Amino acid sequence: MTLYEKLDNFFELTARGTTVFTEFKGAVATFLTLSYILAVNPYILADSGGACVMGDDEDAYNTCIEETRRQMVVATALTSMVGCLIMGLWANLPIAISVGMGVNAYFAYDLVGFHGYGKMTYGAALTAVLIEGICFFVLSITGARGWLIKTFIPDPIKDALPAAIGAFLTHLGLQTLGVVVGDIATAVTLGGCTNENRVKFALFDDFCQANTQDCILGDTYACVTGEMENPTLWLGLAGTILMVVLLAYNVKSSFIIGIGIVTIISWFRGTAVSYFTNDDMGNANFEYFKKVVDLDGLDKVMVKYDFSEAKGSDYVVAVITLLYVDFLGASGTFLAVVRSMKMMDENGDFPRSRAAFSTDAIGTMFGSLFGMSPMTSYIESAAGVEAGARTGLTAVFIAFFFFLSIFFAPIFSSIPPWATGGSLIIVGALMCRSLEDIHWNNPVHAVVAFVTVIMMPLTYSIAYGLIAGIGIWLVIKAIAVLLNKIFGLEDPTIIKEEEQKKTEKTQVVEQPQGSQEKVEETAKNEIKDESGVEA
Repeated sequence: MTLYEKLDNFFELTARGTTVFTEFKGAVATFLTLSYILAVNPYILADSGGACVMGDDEDAYNTCIEETRRQMVVATALTSMVGCLIMGLWANLPIAISVGMGVNAYFAYDLVGFHGYGKMTYGAALTAVLIEGICFFVLSITGARGWLIKTFIPDPIKDALPAAIGAFLTHLGLQTLGVVVGDIATAVTLGGCTNENRVKFALFDDFCQANTQDCILGDTYACVTGEMENPTLWLGLAGTILMVVLLAYNVKSSFIIGIGIVTIISWFRGTAVSYFTNDDMGNANFEYFKKVVDLDGLDKVMVKYDFSEAKGSDYVVAVITLLYVDFLGASGTFLAVVRSMKMMDENGDFPRSRAAFSTDAIGTMFGSLFGMSPMTSYIESAAGVEAGARTGLTAVFIAFFFFLSIFFAPIFSSIPPWATGGSLIIVGALMCRSLEDIHWNNPVHAVVAFVTVIMMPLTYSIAYGLIAGIGIWLVIKAIAVLLNKIFGLEDPTIIKEEEQKKTEKTQVVEQPQGSQEKVEETAKNEIKDESGVEA
């Protein structure tokens, strides 16, 4: 048996209509789309101060934080590599695992606080991550997770999830490009201004009010003037248009080509679109980039648990919050990506689902060993799926890329955000195809689905979108059951047989091998009149 045949049998390549090369392209597309995590996550987590102790020597403290940040680049790559490897070999899904965005900010700025001015120590927060991972693993491996999803996530939310996450990705992509920025009056508005025309927002908490010179500045900013004048924005939009055109002509490597071209152009110094600007930050980035190969230790982040501080009401709330955000976020990502792959059955389950969710939990536990906030499945995996990825071989390739990034972190962390923002917008748009499955003529299904879709980008959270949709569904369902018991009224949440009827419909399904051959699938529903005779 050849190596290809072994890979085919293990990963079910032929059965899922894919090839090794297609899986590789999908892995590259996914990795390029989420590689920003190697640069962003270390900055966020290092803002907590990590295990560094503030003393009289401020310079020594700042040096410790900088060393922690560089080690967190290695830790992020290492933990992501292990998570992706387990996902590929055990769950056989093309889904990447890495440190969750959003929850890492909650970990750094809420639990630990900026430079340790939070509710608990860095070590105590890591124990909360460990315990949350254990709880999530128990829910996943026992199958309780599946029961919760089947019981509390109704059909309209399952149908709306891909589109909802697509809207979230689109919003993230627009922000990454700089098209959408913050605004004091309207929360968001048109952006695209250069750095000198930006004003950053500050967290105006009690500490900021007492020490106005030390307020914590966030990444959100408003444009004072010069909207849509940033050259990097237009380069990113040009890359986005290029990817759309390539997709339209069925070029499977469109994401790789688009991101790669924009990145290479942005690496030239002395241009208006250079990632390495002529300032202290740009010079530091360029010096790091020139190293090409670099490897830091892990002594500042490895096994920094502090069980002595793992107590109190804030600690309990932290564990519960981490668990429900991780659980709902992972559930939303898995359901959306797997549904887009047409692998979900009528019960909302998919092959090796227990292994998939357990991998998410194992990644969280493993990540806590290296000072990381909770790991999670990445919706950016949809970029790889759109490129044709269908099996765990993609995740194994992604794990290999993360392994390389441990050594080539200076290269991978130098992919500019405007190179990847367009791919998020495109993937988000393509994921909205799931909206056609929603019963829009049913007010309950329409409202629940719409609220789920709109809440994810507006709250910047997959979990909050699910909570909103599920909450409305449960309230309406309870009212419907009550009215049915008292007055015998029909339950409007149940789709009647006549509402299920659909006219003959032809779906064109693109072959993942990269050819332009298409297969027409005709979906017909049997229509019966009241006498039971087929129409």
